[in-house]
Amino acid sequence: MAGDRGGAVPLRMMREHVPTQVPEESGPGPAGGRVVTASSRALGGLARTIFLRTFPVIAFVVLVTQLGIAWLNHGDQLRDQTERAQLMADLTARAIALPVSEGRPAVYRPQIEGLKSDPSFRGVELRDASGQVLLEIGQVARQTGNRSVTVSTEPRLPDGAVVGRLTLSLSTDEARASASFQAMIALGAMVILIMVVAVALRRVVARDVVAPLQKLLVAMHAVERKQWTHVELRRSDEIGEVGETFNHMVDGLRSGDEAKQLLAELETAHARLEQANKLVMESITYARRIQASMLPDEQAMLGSLADIASLWQPLHTVGGDYFWVEQRGDLGILVVLDCTGHGVPGAFMTLVVAAALDRALNEQGLRSPAELLRAIDRMVRARLRQDGRGAESDDGLDGAICVWNRAERKLLYAGAGMPLLMTEGEHMQTLRGARHGLGYSSVAPSPEAFVDTEIAVKPGQRFYLFTDGVSDQMGGTPRRLLGRKRLSDMLLASADMPLAEQMAALEAGLAAYRGEEPRRDDMTMLAFMPLPPEASPLPPGTTQH
Repeated sequence: MAGDRGGAVPLRMMREHVPTQVPEESGPGPAGGRVVTASSRALGGLARTIFLRTFPVIAFVVLVTQLGIAWLNHGDQLRDQTERAQLMADLTARAIALPVSEGRPAVYRPQIEGLKSDPSFRGVELRDASGQVLLEIGQVARQTGNRSVTVSTEPRLPDGAVVGRLTLSLSTDEARASASFQAMIALGAMVILIMVVAVALRRVVARDVVAPLQKLLVAMHAVERKQWTHVELRRSDEIGEVGETFNHMVDGLRSGDEAKQLLAELETAHARLEQANKLVMESITYARRIQASMLPDEQAMLGSLADIASLWQPLHTVGGDYFWVEQRGDLGILVVLDCTGHGVPGAFMTLVVAAALDRALNEQGLRSPAELLRAIDRMVRARLRQDGRGAESDDGLDGAICVWNRAERKLLYAGAGMPLLMTEGEHMQTLRGARHGLGYSSVAPSPEAFVDTEIAVKPGQRFYLFTDGVSDQMGGTPRRLLGRKRLSDMLLASADMPLAEQMAALEAGLAAYRGEEPRRDDMTMLAFMPLPPEASPLPPGTTQH
């Protein structure tokens, strides 16, 4: 036995005394030991168990929430339809009261037939004071149902005398179609949210389980080389107990008591930890690909802009920064948004904000930056339940939106806690926008604070939208925040480069400024040049809307 090499003798002892489910030996390892291969079932057990126990609850809550929102929106549309029908009936009743009392159908009939021009019109009925039908057009439902809303009103003379009853029915097909569409959107959002939650679960396992076990892994490598190292986890839970047990094991190895057997067991745990860490890191990397796929291809804007480039770097693989560019006819829309938090919480917020921006652009058809910010503010507050007292969420975002009109060579800008930098010859000018952001239950909504600033764009002029993760970087000598002034100097120093090269130079400059300091937040910048330098200039100036 003394002639055996490495961990051969301890490994045989392990096979004699350890239950059969312990992984089998697969080949020689470092320092003459043996590498132990863990089964795929054991490797994925922890993450799979957590996921299977939480996934059904999360899926149910998200589905009920999204369908509830769609149902509430459908109810709001029905109420709007009823109010519109009542208003139409009231206005018509006022107009026909006198002709009805005087028995002049040639006067009141065109007024009533005018109601047919409404796309939702189903039927209208006019009766006199005795209940006799004077006029009936279309099919009037006797009460409000699933397919129509029905309202009634009484035409009155100026002295208050009732001269009849007007009943109007409008179709609710449009509202029902809209509710179905919103339900489909809700289901799509549920799928995305569930995918993000799955990634979040794996991230929690990586942070609270795999990370401390990695410390154990480093210590295990040292112990393999007979460097008797202790690990300090300083936790009061089971992971902390594992660390204390490991330290006791090291003490036992140091004294030579069953040293070879313990080393073989450590090698087995080493192989399992490496495989588990690989699986977790692959999941996190896949989550980044999902979030990056939601971002636009800014190069598609080159048909409207002279140049455009972006810099997007989440702090923790995924993050809370989001940007969007889109061409709508003659208008180019450029958006940068900075949600509260980073990592997985920030990524959740970007889903909410991206959905709000999509509704504002596509459903509401807004094109004014200020109106878009107001719409996002309303929808974020509604989605996070921040409209009532005692709201649990105090989350929100900063943002800025620019709309470029190529035909008029004018740029509209509005900001919410996020400025716009633009070159002015050899200098950099800052437009600040509104001070407060969007959302946040602790901040009262102030729609009037968001205004459009119109800019007559000059040839070669550059514009920069950026999150505070770009300017709030610590570094330099003496140690201090970068700030907007030094950021402007960096951009001016590379203002003769194409924007893609300028963004690369900025990224390198920021890294040099930080030195050994880590980044503190997600980092996003969107740079664009509407007109090439050789274009004929327009008169300079900005005006407030």
